[in-house]
Amino acid sequence: MKKLTLISGVVSSIIVLIGVLFKIMHWPGAGVALTVGIVIFAAVYSLLLFIDKQKLATTKTQKFSNVFVMLAMVLISVGLLFKMQHWPGAGVVIYLSNAALLVLIPIIFIKASKETETVKKLNFYNESIVIILLLSFSLFLLFI
Repeated sequence: MKKLTLISGVVSSIIVLIGVLFKIMHWPGAGVALTVGIVIFAAVYSLLLFIDKQKLATTKTQKFSNVFVMLAMVLISVGLLFKMQHWPGAGVVIYLSNAALLVLIPIIFIKASKETETVKKLNFYNESIVIILLLSFSLFLLFI
């Protein structure tokens, strides 16, 4: 299962990067590549990653956190796809992804406070800082 997760993540990333390159260069096929890549990422990779992480989760906090990580991954990628393709509903999806990120930040702080190892605690705090930056960037893109 982990190999399939890795392969789907790499394939979706490559297809999205090709789609972005095509979109920047205004070449035909950009929309198709972006749509296919993000659908593979949102539907296949995030689901497989969620299943792998749920198998390793031991506490309710970890399981709850995994749900919101998957939800945020799907909503952010779909929201960005809608925004890049100028499809209606992009703002709503981005608002929902921001809400998922807002719920995820306290969950990560709770996980960090329960951690005894200082390196893992620092990693959780770094994750929360990155999520806050992602949330800030997402809100910035929403109001452009």
